[in-house]
Amino acid sequence: KIQDKTKDAIWRIQRQAAEAEELGTQTLDELRRQGQQMDDINSELESVSSKLDTSKALQSKFDAWAGNWFGGKRRQAMNEAAAEIQERSKEEHTRIKEVFQHEKYDAISRSWKRNGLVLCTDPNVSCNDVFDPTTAEHVENSRWIIDFSLSGIDAEGWTYAYDFNTLNRSGAGDSAPKWNSYVRRRKWRFVDRSGGIGGSGLDDVAARNDERKVKAAANNKHADKIGYVPRNKQASSMQASGLTSAGMMGKGRNDPDQALDEDSAAGLAKLRERDAEIDQGIDSISRQIDNLANIGSAMKDEVNNQNQKLEKIDNSMQKTTEKQTVVNARQRYLLK
Repeated sequence: KIQDKTKDAIWRIQRQAAEAEELGTQTLDELRRQGQQMDDINSELESVSSKLDTSKALQSKFDAWAGNWFGGKRRQAMNEAAAEIQERSKEEHTRIKEVFQHEKYDAISRSWKRNGLVLCTDPNVSCNDVFDPTTAEHVENSRWIIDFSLSGIDAEGWTYAYDFNTLNRSGAGDSAPKWNSYVRRRKWRFVDRSGGIGGSGLDDVAARNDERKVKAAANNKHADKIGYVPRNKQASSMQASGLTSAGMMGKGRNDPDQALDEDSAAGLAKLRERDAEIDQGIDSISRQIDNLANIGSAMKDEVNNQNQKLEKIDNSMQKTTEKQTVVNARQRYLLK
């Protein structure tokens, strides 16, 4: 009966693993299709950027043909375009709702030092003048709160890594500093109280943070527990004492004083046959788990690639928009 139940359990696990494998494969295919769409968007942006460069070159030729050799109109157009780009940048800056706070570890003082604020959408863009994290952390009901919804963070919202590039690629680091953790960051989120998010939401966040701290303090390691024996040592002890299923079944097998009759021998053979089937099922599950691990690794790589593609799209769109602004400004002055 135990063997039958084990075989049924293995069959259920195999079926669930097969369903997870199929779902993972479909998700990976969808991610790859999205990646191809991003490549197409990048190609279109490059094409538009090239056409804008051509337009700028034609405008310069038209300037020469129109007798504007000293470039007065061109300078006026460029100044107007620069002012428009700067104004647009200020407007986008006021709409910032999420930022990363960066800190670096100082080996001399053995403490964490500030390294500024950056945009979550583009960690290469600094935004130190958005708010002061030190003030916001100690002000009650601050508009800026720490985002504890991320994975791989400690009780204060920090995630740790070797460098910021590692955090940018992986999206998250370690929830506790290691010997080679030289940077850390945490995410801050702007809460718009006028939009209906009041003190109750902040109280919930604070309550979850307190609960996280309590759990972190109470989470003792297994090795610190009295009488704890690791699983590998438990298995070794059982094997040495012969308390494993194989040891108990094989105990005395070669002992002539324990000769089996025909019915017992047939029953033992049946048990061994079922054991072999169970071993095959376990091997099959192991292969399925390996396939799932490979699919998960491929999905992670694809997500990282897409993050890089999104960053490239964002940079391309920004540069293309600036080129468009310059071309439009010059065109207005050419028509005057």
